[in-house]
Amino acid sequence: MIGVVASIVAGVILGEYVLFASPLVFLASLKNRDLGLIGYFLYALYSGSRVFVGDVYVYDELMRGLVFLFSMILLLEDVLRREIRVEKSEIVPMALLLGGFLLPESFIAGAMLYLLTLKPNWKVCVPVLGVLVAFAIFGEGLSRLGVSGQVIVFGSFTLFTIALAFLLKDVKRTEVKF
Repeated sequence: MIGVVASIVAGVILGEYVLFASPLVFLASLKNRDLGLIGYFLYALYSGSRVFVGDVYVYDELMRGLVFLFSMILLLEDVLRREIRVEKSEIVPMALLLGGFLLPESFIAGAMLYLLTLKPNWKVCVPVLGVLVAFAIFGEGLSRLGVSGQVIVFGSFTLFTIALAFLLKDVKRTEVKF
């Protein structure tokens, strides 16, 4: 349920009330997981077209992008988990997320804390760190390119890491069921 709350709080922070439709996506996932994933895909596409994030080197735009990004990740986690109850590990992150009404940085801290409680594999952190390093090293050049250049760099890096993940996947351990 933390993803639904995060999407609603993000809707208030960003001023985009299309994010208030997140409970519908979650309810669809309770009915059928595939229906929930299709609903999430459509929801993410539509809400992504409504939320505008400009230059990531401008603090307010970066915060806007991170709030939207984390709300989408947390909602996807809710759709995949399909549980209504709130666990003990969600209480402190939920309080920080709700603090996002006053301070958007609190929202981001709550989302990061919750994602760390999921104990991600180290391989998940590599693409994130790679993007951060690329944006730090090539900062001046990317800021001159504008928003479209930043999108191209981020998208290219994402596609590269997805392709690399598939190439490095251990095929011997994969089971095929018919």
